[in-house]
Amino acid sequence: MKRMSKKEQQGWGRWVVFAVVIVVLAVLCTIGVSMMKHNAPRSGVTSVQSDTTFVVGLTDHPSSLDIRTNTQSSVEQALLANVYETLTRRDNNNALVPGLAKEWEVSGDGLKYTFKLNDNMRFATGRDLNSSDVVWSLQQIITNHWQGADALSCIKSVDNPDELTVVVTLNEPNAGLLRSLSGRAGIVYNSAQTDIDYAVSASGSGPFVVESYTNNTIVLMRNSRYWSRPAQASQITLRYFDNETALVDAVSNDEVNMALPTRASSIEEAANNPTFNVTTGVSAQQIIVGFNNQSKSILSDEQVRKAARYAIDTAAIAQTMPDAYSALGGPIGPLEPGYQDLTGLFPHDPAKSRQMLGFFNAGYVGTVDFLVPPRYQELGTMITQQLQEGGWSVNMEVLDVGLLQSRVDEGDYDMALMQLTGQYTYRQFANADSVFHYTNKQAQDEYAAAMHSVDMKTLNEHLSAFARTVSEDAASAWLYTRKDFVISKARLSGYPTNMTATYLPLADLRR
Repeated sequence: MKRMSKKEQQGWGRWVVFAVVIVVLAVLCTIGVSMMKHNAPRSGVTSVQSDTTFVVGLTDHPSSLDIRTNTQSSVEQALLANVYETLTRRDNNNALVPGLAKEWEVSGDGLKYTFKLNDNMRFATGRDLNSSDVVWSLQQIITNHWQGADALSCIKSVDNPDELTVVVTLNEPNAGLLRSLSGRAGIVYNSAQTDIDYAVSASGSGPFVVESYTNNTIVLMRNSRYWSRPAQASQITLRYFDNETALVDAVSNDEVNMALPTRASSIEEAANNPTFNVTTGVSAQQIIVGFNNQSKSILSDEQVRKAARYAIDTAAIAQTMPDAYSALGGPIGPLEPGYQDLTGLFPHDPAKSRQMLGFFNAGYVGTVDFLVPPRYQELGTMITQQLQEGGWSVNMEVLDVGLLQSRVDEGDYDMALMQLTGQYTYRQFANADSVFHYTNKQAQDEYAAAMHSVDMKTLNEHLSAFARTVSEDAASAWLYTRKDFVISKARLSGYPTNMTATYLPLADLRR
């Protein structure tokens, strides 16, 4: 066999190197094309990374996704503004902003609301969303008594003169209608989608669709057909834990990107970890000592109620409780229309409480039954001691939440430590059939005037007057507005901080 010369060997070597380079380049090109295909945005989604996924930890799992009938606030928290959209919306400070309606006009007499809808809206199915769907949805909510129907009882008629205009005519003025339409009363459903099982699925016009629903998760996927700016996240898993301890463990073990604990003690470890941000905001939750105003309870006596309020040190409680955002002196919270600071009406004065109780014959007041949930047993003990210092005899009963609620519903209590959740909880003090059984003609007249206001300024004035009357009459003892807590990985942004227990829009969540 002929041996290659040195020159021939060098030439052959150069060809081998060249061939190897060609092969390597071909492999790199193939990998590059594959990666480009993998990372390419899905059809209909622009300028958003499709691999942005998040896990949000929660504890209050909705028993059903049927936002039409499920009364739990957790179903609103999960679906409102994420899957379902409303005519008007609320921002992080609870101010009204445009929703499906880009603008609206109210007649001078407050009886006609004209809404102009956004152009080119569509449902997640791809079907166009127009004024006919708005009319149909309002009619269905009212006719079927879905959640939010009470807020629409003032409606006389609903018309749609064209595809982008809705005219709502009222029987009487109701300046609160616009705010009601930012909640379940304002959801626009797909009138053409009749085959959906709302209990386990959901379909709206929002930036997300429900991919799956199990006993501990709700998976939200980006709606690729969304009519407005696409969601930043391609997928958000709402993961529900059995208790607060399990939720905190998940945060520590990096199982979630973001968590919404309900107890102040749950944020302590995360607060000392530089990889987490801990944010506190204003909640839509109030802690109060509810009074039973029924005639069978001693709290039906105005002087007795006022004595209780002087005995309870609201300021000290708000400073002591780690979940307290601010002291509360009346039925309207700081983010609600008509709010005013009423904490000065009953300054802590145990001597005055004893003096007021001294007007009654011995044994008239007797021993009051004070119901307390286990979670707030320490606070209940503090309040009991304050009442005793004010001359009261108190029987504090610590009951599980279910039994406590049953006793309250049956009117079998004098005082109860309660957490009120959601907007409009003040309405309970305008309704004699509520668990407080409170009646006051002046307060009820002021509330009615507020509800029949023709504009927001008048509404706020009447609500403020209503709240002052109810508080001055000591219908209950309001303690504080709770904080909302959010724990997130340090790089996360775009999430809400206020009212998160009831309203959690996540379209802007991003790294």
